Amino acid sequence: MFKSYLTTGIRNLIRHRLNGSINIIGLSLAVGIAITAFIVIDNQLHADFFHENRKRIYQVTSIVQTDKGSEEWSDSPIMLGPSLNHEAIESFTRMEYGYANVRHRDEVFNERLCFVDPAFFDMFSFPIIAGSGQVLSEKNQLVLEAEIAKKYFGDTDPIGQSVSIKFREHDKQEFIVSAVFERSTGSTLYPTIFLSMANFQDLAPEHANDWAYRIDGTFVMLRSGHSVDKLTGQMNNHVDTQNAASPQWAIDGFQFHPLEGLGLISYKIINPVSEGSQLEGLISLAVIAGFLLILASLNYMNVSIATVATRLKEIGIRKVIGGQKREIIHQFLTENLLMCSLALLLGCLLSYLFFLPGFNTLFPPNILFGFSSGNVMFLFFAGLLFFIGLLSGAYPAFYIASFQPIQILQGREKFGQKSLLSRMLLALQFIFAFMTIVGSFVFIDNSIYLKNKDWGYKHDNLIAIPLEEKDKYLALRDRLSTNPSITNMAGAASHIGKSNARITFIHNEKKIEALDFQVGYNYLETMNIRLKEGRLFDKTIQSDEVESVIINEKFAKTLGWANPIGQYFELDSVKRFVIGVAEDFHYEGFYSVLGPVLFRITSEDDFNFLAIQVGAGHLNEVQEQVKSMWKSIAPDDMYEGFVQDDVFAHFNSNNSAHVQILAFISTVTVTLASLGLFGLVSFNTTRRMKEYSIRKVMGANVAQIFKLMNRDYVFILTTAFVIGAPAGFLLVNPLIQLIYPEPQGATPLPFMIAVLIMALAVSLTVVTQLFRIAKESPSEVLRND
Repeated sequence: MFKSYLTTGIRNLIRHRLNGSINIIGLSLAVGIAITAFIVIDNQLHADFFHENRKRIYQVTSIVQTDKGSEEWSDSPIMLGPSLNHEAIESFTRMEYGYANVRHRDEVFNERLCFVDPAFFDMFSFPIIAGSGQVLSEKNQLVLEAEIAKKYFGDTDPIGQSVSIKFREHDKQEFIVSAVFERSTGSTLYPTIFLSMANFQDLAPEHANDWAYRIDGTFVMLRSGHSVDKLTGQMNNHVDTQNAASPQWAIDGFQFHPLEGLGLISYKIINPVSEGSQLEGLISLAVIAGFLLILASLNYMNVSIATVATRLKEIGIRKVIGGQKREIIHQFLTENLLMCSLALLLGCLLSYLFFLPGFNTLFPPNILFGFSSGNVMFLFFAGLLFFIGLLSGAYPAFYIASFQPIQILQGREKFGQKSLLSRMLLALQFIFAFMTIVGSFVFIDNSIYLKNKDWGYKHDNLIAIPLEEKDKYLALRDRLSTNPSITNMAGAASHIGKSNARITFIHNEKKIEALDFQVGYNYLETMNIRLKEGRLFDKTIQSDEVESVIINEKFAKTLGWANPIGQYFELDSVKRFVIGVAEDFHYEGFYSVLGPVLFRITSEDDFNFLAIQVGAGHLNEVQEQVKSMWKSIAPDDMYEGFVQDDVFAHFNSNNSAHVQILAFISTVTVTLASLGLFGLVSFNTTRRMKEYSIRKVMGANVAQIFKLMNRDYVFILTTAFVIGAPAGFLLVNPLIQLIYPEPQGATPLPFMIAVLIMALAVSLTVVTQLFRIAKESPSEVLRND
């Protein structure tokens, strides 16, 4: 029997090719997006699950009280791990990141290194694909990620190969590649080169046993059967030891976070070593996919109703010759299952070939087309098929099967005559469409606003070059000093937008945290920092070298200074007097709240950057000149100069990705709404063709018929906008407020765009049927009727 139903369904699909194609295309688009969204969400929710010991691994973070309240930092004392000798702890490892120049033969690469303790590869299950599992047992060994190994050695076996590494202000050291590991796409840890922690202790022996020095992360692995609760009560002694060693960075306690789910809370942790997606973002992705599935299902129902209305006589005849209600239900459900199965197959192809690769280009790292387990995959596809099948096909199957054959064959069955249900479904479809489109364009409008937002200083025509040694700074500065295209130069220990040094100090019994830019005399002028009041640093004033500071507006506000010039605070046992106040400026993109900032003078020995201000139109010329000089000044170092416009490249990339993906979602939404509308308009045009023909005979022109056709849809569109547009804004605005600390306020632009897009979609859809009416001969229509 099922074979008969299936055969009939295939024949009907071929017979009603247009409506069938609309259903399959609409469903497959929504299904493809749903599959892509689920794969991304599944990947993030099951991140780090490939580590065999994941249930026993915890990161130890620090809870710090600042002027902004309680903050959680990934940083922890370097001595914390070795001091945790509790019986519940099986092993520990520390992670400390740094950068160095790695040379292989004649090529030099600037790489991010990670110093870890030997237990790292025993705790974490990164697959070792070449070399020994007993890695980092010697200080001269290193472990490479597979892509890095291929970059250095190509197809040559990397094991046993040597590379030289030049650490900052140290001689080059030779290292042997002892292993190559592969990082899973489900990992929230992103190291590429591992070195032994013993190497870091040799490079910085003054920090090796210093409780005041903080490393990037500390992980512990518990013994089987032990709970982390046993550790929390034992940490007070370590808190006291750390605070005694570093009262400027006093902590309130330590927090233990399980490796499972660590990436999902990384946005709450300052300087996290684990990077994952924010849970609210994953929920938003799921909601969007759900909306599109509902839109596609409503579209399917509208088109199915139009199709079924042309099959009333078939239903009546089948009932007259003995067809049972349940058989007709089974027939329509089978046809619906066929449609949904084809849409599911096509949706998988769309996700695999287009949607997921497109998503990966916007939001690296690369996520593979796969699921966390076979059970998850089966349940997802079964649930998806059941959802779209039930939502889209239940009404046509059960309601139409209840028609009386006599009424159908006598022409008294008025199914679809007024299309009240179709209009209700269309209105609901447009409500969801307006919610999605308005929500998307509210987000897009905010993203465009942030892209064009003032940084607080003029950032074009600026170049910065990272430097490691004083003699390189002096050599480069002296060579460039005669270049007429350069209008200003200055050195700095840390550079705006690239590196930040945080300090804490006590003022009036209040703990203050601020960014500390130690700079040369001309740095603020070179970087175009705008001074609100006071003066800049002056070489002729001796006190500027030790006592004077320039602060930003937020600094003054945090300390409650209405008139900050002449005020002072104590830092490093020295009174610092405020000589100037700079306007607030952005230094970390637009994801972070602007905080207190201070500038103070430092010596050339501490300079890590050379900032260069270039005359308009000479940026590329100066860049090329600096690159050519670099080869002779620092032949063992990779050139890392950059233009200031690029310091927010990561933020701008994410921002652009959000705009592209939301624009795509809006396009799909409009497409789905238009497909459903097309099905309904097509059905109504067929039903009212006799009426339109009579009107044409009576002298009505195309414009009058167009107005008549649009009358109902204008009401539907208006009702949907009044309900859907505010709902879309109310859904998206809290998410924007959560992500961006200083978002743009609501503007009418997204609402105007939504109305324009949907009005055009409705008009174009109706116009396609208007051409059909214009082409039809009234005499042929009335004769055939």
